[in-house]
Amino acid sequence: MDTPLDLLVGSLRARDAASDGQARPCAILWPDGTREWERLLYVLRNRMPELLTLGGYDPDARTGPAIWLRCVVDGTITPSGMPAANGTPDLNDPRPGARAPILYLPGFERGDLRAGEPCPEAVRPLVELLYRGVLWNHPNGKDWTAAAFLGSAKGVGLDIAGDRATLDALRGALAEVAVRPVAQLRGRRLDADDFNQMLSEDYRRDLLRWMADPDATRAHLGDAEWRAFRQRCADKLDFDPGIEADVAAGARLGDGRGAWASVWGRYAEAPEAYPGVEELLRRSRPAGELAFDRERWPDLNDEDEAEVRKTLSSLPQCPVEEARDAVLALEAAHGHRRDWVWARLGHSPLAATLEPLAGLADTTRSAIGGAAPDDIAATYADTGWRADAHARAALARAWGPDAALVTSTVRHLLEPWLRDTATAFQEAVERTSLPRRGEQPLVKAREDECLVFVDGLRYELGRDLAGRLERRGCEVSPGHRWAAIPTVTATGKPAVTPVADLVKGDTLGTEFRPAIGTGDGKSPPRPALADDLRMAMKERGYQIVGDGTLDLPLEAGARGWLETGKIDKFGHDHDAATFARLVDQELDALAERIAQLLAAGWRSVRIVTDHGWLWLPGGLPMVQLPKHLTKSKWARCAVISGDSTPDVPRHPWHWNEGQWFATPRGIACFSKRDEYAHGGLSVQECLIPDMRVERTAGSGIAATIRSITWRRLRCYAEIEVRGGDPVTADLRLRIPSGESVAQTAKNVPEDGSVSLVLDDDKHEEKTLVLVITDADGRILSQQPTRVGEDT
Repeated sequence: MDTPLDLLVGSLRARDAASDGQARPCAILWPDGTREWERLLYVLRNRMPELLTLGGYDPDARTGPAIWLRCVVDGTITPSGMPAANGTPDLNDPRPGARAPILYLPGFERGDLRAGEPCPEAVRPLVELLYRGVLWNHPNGKDWTAAAFLGSAKGVGLDIAGDRATLDALRGALAEVAVRPVAQLRGRRLDADDFNQMLSEDYRRDLLRWMADPDATRAHLGDAEWRAFRQRCADKLDFDPGIEADVAAGARLGDGRGAWASVWGRYAEAPEAYPGVEELLRRSRPAGELAFDRERWPDLNDEDEAEVRKTLSSLPQCPVEEARDAVLALEAAHGHRRDWVWARLGHSPLAATLEPLAGLADTTRSAIGGAAPDDIAATYADTGWRADAHARAALARAWGPDAALVTSTVRHLLEPWLRDTATAFQEAVERTSLPRRGEQPLVKAREDECLVFVDGLRYELGRDLAGRLERRGCEVSPGHRWAAIPTVTATGKPAVTPVADLVKGDTLGTEFRPAIGTGDGKSPPRPALADDLRMAMKERGYQIVGDGTLDLPLEAGARGWLETGKIDKFGHDHDAATFARLVDQELDALAERIAQLLAAGWRSVRIVTDHGWLWLPGGLPMVQLPKHLTKSKWARCAVISGDSTPDVPRHPWHWNEGQWFATPRGIACFSKRDEYAHGGLSVQECLIPDMRVERTAGSGIAATIRSITWRRLRCYAEIEVRGGDPVTADLRLRIPSGESVAQTAKNVPEDGSVSLVLDDDKHEEKTLVLVITDADGRILSQQPTRVGEDT
């Protein structure tokens, strides 16, 4: 169950995404002028290796002065103070550069980070990061307070009373609130009594701290509190920490009967907060006694992991059917351990991988077949894609010394299914060809819709992305189409643009690239490179988003085009395990990017791609195609030289049926044993997602900005609101999600007339955006403006 701490971590990491024509942020800045979030630092450091704190130099706590933070962000040193390899921050993360560093700045507000004399000297080295990084802040541009984050629909969504007593009690109980399941906190109004009650239960927390570090806890409590603590433990638990040994407490915690069950429950809520308890439990289990509840003993969990490791290591030598049965049996015996505390602490990596491995074993029992490509596509779109998703998920969860073991298991289960499915698909294409040029509808945007092109977003990733968007509250209409063949970017990308009707092919050349002409036929065709495609789209009235421009639609009825994503690059540049982990983060970044587009004012987003790919950990098989027989040879496609007739299948080029290219049979490659490749014929390479994402209908509230009038620094606006719910008007700097620059954001009254005053005349020459938001902060309408510019 999610806790506020889980949602906080997710919210911070969600800021690690490119937006508004900018590169991915180099860092996420987290100002906290009141220092109220400091109560969570201990737990957050265990959860987020990328979290760095401004303060005195202490590399073990990943804390240091501003210049040290700046050097870590820029990749010149690691948090340990050692020179960084290849200029890449380490951040104690086995995925170099996988996440942007998060810089927690206790005692400093967003307004302190400004150039010039007003900026405190302690944070001056960080000011430049505002331009290369991003702030973690409220949608209104203000710093997140704990109360605001917990109470906002953009945060946790709790109902918290706003009186001073409640807010004071919340600050004191924040560490307790953060680890409670959200389901326990929702559905009622929380007030001071609720938070004080949480604090009154602190004897369990203090006991766990004592068990984790007896001497430090005794010193921290002081004589009076120590005596009170001993008395509470005696009254509640029949245990005296002043007399009895820590192993006696460990034995009772592991046994978990009576009142100690609530102490175990408290530990299970946030085991990261009490790191010494695990070691104590390893010392405390009574020798020779049979532990009926294995969940509470980490050493028994270790034994179970060893059993799984032994079985998996033998699978590559088994027939694949036996291997599938063995994996399913392991899941039945060990899957429940994913709910144990030790899984949260990272001590059950193989139990974590069993879930996707079992899914892979089940979905690969039979290859996908069909008389025609559309038959195979229907089966793959229904259930078959899950096999590829399970394989990727298993590798993404595989860490450390067990990664090779999981890799070999995935390969053993996946390879025969991939091969047989690809063979069936190629036979179906021989009977019924894939759509040629002009045989599929032209990809076009609706009014107020942005086309988003993601290189290498194969179908199973599209389904994964759709799920992430739906969990964000978006409405997704999944669909698919066939990629142009061969399935390489030069051929496939032009086919999913709104100018595909201007694209034609002459000869294959060495790059499989067609040419693009002009609608009037006056200019000669030119190679269909990215810039030429974008130029043709501009001529058709498309707004190119992310090309040094803002995310928002610049006019009513706008049609947009955005290119984003690094999936294909990751596939070609990284090994299978690293690729699987990077893709998982890339999908989160894509979901955030699309949500930003919708928040910026686009009514819908249509997601398209150029091609899919084959992926097999350990490498795809290789077949020989002598170089002298080819003009151009890629991993999964080649151009045959002259009148050569090698024994390989040939297919007509999408852009010119008179030009033919060659592909290997099955899942083989013409080159080295790539783990990731595309260009050939398989359902994974050829079936691509084509899906539309729209704003959630919600209550049906809508707002339209009818007019804007300026008088000096005061902005008067006329707003038409439909739906009856309250909406808020605000002025923001440069972009719809930018910093609020109004003295006060205001609710729009029933007559729709509202006025806002700039908080500083320094914004007088700046580009501003008038935004109208609903109660959840969702942007309903927005319009760029400047002081003195009436519209």
